[in-house]
Amino acid sequence: MTKELSESLEMDLGRNTFTAWFCELLVLEKHIGHAISNLKTWMEDKVVDTPMLVGPGTSKIVYEPLGVVLILGSWNFPLFTTLGPLLSVIAAGNCAVIKPSEMSPNCSRSMKKLITRYLDLNCFACIEGAAEVAKTLTSKPFDGIAFTGST
Repeated sequence: MTKELSESLEMDLGRNTFTAWFCELLVLEKHIGHAISNLKTWMEDKVVDTPMLVGPGTSKIVYEPLGVVLILGSWNFPLFTTLGPLLSVIAAGNCAVIKPSEMSPNCSRSMKKLITRYLDLNCFACIEGAAEVAKTLTSKPFDGIAFTGST
């Protein structure tokens, strides 16, 4: 799949294999490794001091998923700005609707193929389309939106 993603970057943006690997695929690989290494710690409840006014007792911070997050990818670094936030969304236990940039159609198609093949389609959806699709999606009540791009 790495070869397909690299080829998609070359077709859409003219990036050679090394640049595709160094600027997007390697960064994603490191991001994944970091998440895997730290996920257990991130998931642990954090015990905090209990104020005297509400004691005796114990207090802790319990992390919970937000719900469903919309991810809008950019065209200039289409893999990193789409799959990077997706990794964070998954690590946090959320579901996602992913909308890759229509300005890098080969990358969009490759990501849709990856998402459809490897992720639970009850929790993750990849929707392709032009700016009107993104506009329609942003009008929906998502619990969070990840967007790296212009206005």
